[in-house]
Amino acid sequence: MHLNGWKHRLRETDKDSTLTSDIISHFTLILSRLEMEEVEFVPFDRDTHMKEFHEMNMEYMTWVMNELDSNYQIDSLTMMGMSIREIVDSTIGEFLGLKPPEGVLLIAKYAGGVAGMGAVTRLSDAVGEIKRMYNRPQYRGRGIGKQMLRRLLEKGREYGYVRFMLDTPKWAYAAQHIYRSAGFREIEEYPESQIPSELRKYWMYMEKR
Repeated sequence: MHLNGWKHRLRETDKDSTLTSDIISHFTLILSRLEMEEVEFVPFDRDTHMKEFHEMNMEYMTWVMNELDSNYQIDSLTMMGMSIREIVDSTIGEFLGLKPPEGVLLIAKYAGGVAGMGAVTRLSDAVGEIKRMYNRPQYRGRGIGKQMLRRLLEKGREYGYVRFMLDTPKWAYAAQHIYRSAGFREIEEYPESQIPSELRKYWMYMEKR
């Protein structure tokens, strides 16, 4: 139920029960504070968000490489022949100038902070790709990832995409749950995926029609 719905329900309950006005006021204050902390999704602005966007990509890529090495006993950076910063700097360029109807990069803001990011980009005429879905650890557990994915799918449909693809690490179970709940299903590797060839076996590929 939306927060406004809870406020209405409290008011209606007060008419038919012995709940005091002090309790109603207390709950209304709590709900109002929560409402102020609802997630806001805004298009990426280079002047405003560049520093946080770069930091989130560093966080994301560090997590990916550490998990690769831990789960599969490999040295991912040696395989790539690049540092994490070099990987980030060489891959974020495509998002910086992303504009509709080609796609959009969204920044998630919560309680005054930057909580996460996500993008939908053009894969072909009627096919979009979900990319760089990432929520910072301190903001997890609030449904931000699910809301971000819903927004990206809505935007993609506005741009004319009727089919969506994505790739996700095989160990990213929480992300996979979000994707499956939105209607994505596992498929074979698709050729347009930008995952490096030497790492593709560690990824899962998904599609939503």
